[in-house]
Amino acid sequence: MKKLYPLIALAIVVVIAGLYGLEQYRKLREQQQAQTAYLITRCVNQGLLSLFSLQANDWQSNPGQLNEEEERLKQRVAALPDTVGVQKPFADWQGALDVCDRLTVNSNRQHRTIFRPLTEMAKKDIWRLDTAKSEQFQERRIKAIYRTRIAAEAADRYLDDLRADVKRLLDTNRISPEARALTDQQLQKAIFDKYRKGQFSKQRVLQYLERQESFYQLLTDNPKGFTLRGGSLFFYNKNLHRQADDLNRALLQGEVDFFSNWRLIVQH
Repeated sequence: MKKLYPLIALAIVVVIAGLYGLEQYRKLREQQQAQTAYLITRCVNQGLLSLFSLQANDWQSNPGQLNEEEERLKQRVAALPDTVGVQKPFADWQGALDVCDRLTVNSNRQHRTIFRPLTEMAKKDIWRLDTAKSEQFQERRIKAIYRTRIAAEAADRYLDDLRADVKRLLDTNRISPEARALTDQQLQKAIFDKYRKGQFSKQRVLQYLERQESFYQLLTDNPKGFTLRGGSLFFYNKNLHRQADDLNRALLQGEVDFFSNWRLIVQH
């Protein structure tokens, strides 16, 4: 019996060591899962902060803001991993890095889709009345309006597209179920419960674009029906004058509202 005591003691030590090792492993995995969720949530938040910066921009006075903000977003996201303090990379961490990289590319692409057309809409040269008879300028106007319609659709569904994009990236990257569950929880709390769709009105934006298209198309279709005198349009036909005057008045009244709408895509 006495010979069994050392064996029993050894078994107890082994069990205790095993339990301690399992506890340490559990704590390590919890830490890694938290680091993974934190990094992805911060990446998503950086994209939204970039959107807010673009929303606030005056596209007439600062058309280069889009390119500048694109570079800033890349730099901010690239600096995030160093703030987490991961000493040794692990599988979930690599998955999180991949998600961040793809998400940054997609966010910048979405921001270009939404805001690049505004740089065209804010250019005064293509909307000048002395270009009303120019087919070349009319082609530019048609392209600008078409792209802005696409931008309005993208702006209207921005948060829905962001949520779907994040989900798709998480689904296609090798992130453990535990880290994924924690990431989903933190994203919901820090992002999707905090940010919500703004007062952006796709209907009013599209209405303005329709009137703008109709106004310039009316002038393009009737090049002999008017002339430019002292910076103002002079019409030879009363009916044409009335149609153009009604459309132009609506455009002047709606211009401020049109550009203001792009400041209201997302709010918190």
